[in-house]
Amino acid sequence: MVQENSVAVDDASPSRTEHSSDTFPEGGRIWLYDRNGMDAPVALDFSRLPDPSDDQLLWADVDLEATEGLDELWEKLGISKIIPGLADFGDRPKVVRHDGLIQLNISAVEGGSRFEPLALHCLVGANWIVTLHQGELDLVDEFNKPLYGETLLGELDGPAFLSMVLDWQLSGYFAVIEELQTDVDHLDEDLLQHSPEQVSDEVTFLQQLQNLRRRVRSLRQTLSPHRDVFALLSHPESHTVVGWNAVSDYERLTERLQLALDAVDTTREMIVGSFDIYMTRTAQATNDIMKR
Repeated sequence: MVQENSVAVDDASPSRTEHSSDTFPEGGRIWLYDRNGMDAPVALDFSRLPDPSDDQLLWADVDLEATEGLDELWEKLGISKIIPGLADFGDRPKVVRHDGLIQLNISAVEGGSRFEPLALHCLVGANWIVTLHQGELDLVDEFNKPLYGETLLGELDGPAFLSMVLDWQLSGYFAVIEELQTDVDHLDEDLLQHSPEQVSDEVTFLQQLQNLRRRVRSLRQTLSPHRDVFALLSHPESHTVVGWNAVSDYERLTERLQLALDAVDTTREMIVGSFDIYMTRTAQATNDIMKR
């Protein structure tokens, strides 16, 4: 339970061990992390938004289609005068700093090998973070899933917690890449076991390769623009934006981003290898026919 001087726990929200989309509140989620291990959801009521202490971190995840109370949220966070000067939200990844406030736009992955990129807008303060996106993705719940039991995330400041959100974002891309590579492996296995015309009952092998190549290209186009964002956050001078403690975290994230891009390139090479197998199998079938 959250401290009485903060805010009442939202009984309608799922606990850390319960992750049900049926209880997802319309319009978003608010979660309060406490360094004493008393993490809990709070009521989705901006008028009762708690003032997080130095031992707490507040995360508000808001659906852009339900933003009637955003003015009240900005007022509660003390940034209502800064908001008009913020850069317009766009889909392209970028990071901007405004008087101690970090504005970050990234593209997250909603899931599945046929992934749907999700534009995610982040505003980060000293001990709070606001994420805005379209759709009913329960971002807080997705982030909390791997975290069993209570955590010490309340010890983190806003920029340090943002690095964990970005790490979660990259994990989503790796999951998509793994599914794509699995699809390519299955095609190769089918092609090695059967003749090219028997690989698929619905679409031809070349059409499947074309679809895979298109998905890989789209994935890379979504992921690669984050290079500038991660490079800026991991720059030695970025301590003035994210603080000294978070610089090393962003350096690690930059390396992980490059690993993700390398994995995308590897997947593309796998698709080219599948085409080579297809051509070899086709030539072999033609030779067999000519011999007969």
